[in-house]
Amino acid sequence: MLEESPLMVDVLGEHIHEWFLRNKRVEFAEYRREVTPFELRRYLNTW
Repeated sequence: MLEESPLMVDVLGEHIHEWFLRNKRVEFAEYRREVTPFELRRYLNTW
């Protein structure tokens, strides 16, 4: 995984590696809060 990759730390540098991981975690948390049309149709069959 990217989080545990010494190669990525070497390539990006520690500062950028931490910044990238922090931003991807925020992005993923935002993504998980979205309800998709598929989920609405499947789990809230009101359409």
